[in-house]
Amino acid sequence: MDFLVLMKLAGEGVGETADENRNILKTYIIPSLELLARKEKEGILRGGFFEGQRSAAFIVTVPSEEALDDLLAGIPLADVFGIEAIPLESLEDALRRDNETLRELSEGSS
Repeated sequence: MDFLVLMKLAGEGVGETADENRNILKTYIIPSLELLARKEKEGILRGGFFEGQRSAAFIVTVPSEEALDDLLAGIPLADVFGIEAIPLESLEDALRRDNETLRELSEGSS
């Protein structure tokens, strides 16, 4: 299954001091980027962060919603980023669905 995953830094993800920001980078951001880079190399996700912004978009390919939940829960920055996951329908599936709808509508109007 493919999902569009949108991530945006929450207000509490920004520290007020250099020490707080250093801790956020060490604890959340860098470990998360390392994990995401590994998943990208494994072919599980593709995408990235929007340049100059504190948000990102990824296409994630996993066998199930539960696998997606497990993946997202394992990303340290999930604690400081708002995350939205949207299931994607393949173009082939959308075409099949719409052709079936057209067939049913055509049969019904005869």
